[in-house]
Amino acid sequence: MMLFGFWLLAGVALGMILMAFLAIGTYQRGYEEGYFLRRPWRAELGARRQAFVNAHERETAVGASSRIAASSPAEAMPRVAASSG
Repeated sequence: MMLFGFWLLAGVALGMILMAFLAIGTYQRGYEEGYFLRRPWRAELGARRQAFVNAHERETAVGASSRIAASSPAEAMPRVAASSG
């Protein structure tokens, strides 16, 4: 019975060590894949931010657009009461 307990404990310890190595390897592969997939996303995000800054600078240089300046509260969409159905 003592021999069975020893081998059971050794098997559990070996299994835990093996699972730790597998988990670390999987994490590393996922991190590298995410890093390489993140590059185009970051480039697009930078381009979108730059486009926003350019549009904002252009708007402030010209002033408010005529569409926004021409709008008035009377042109706003009327509010519709919620139905009780």
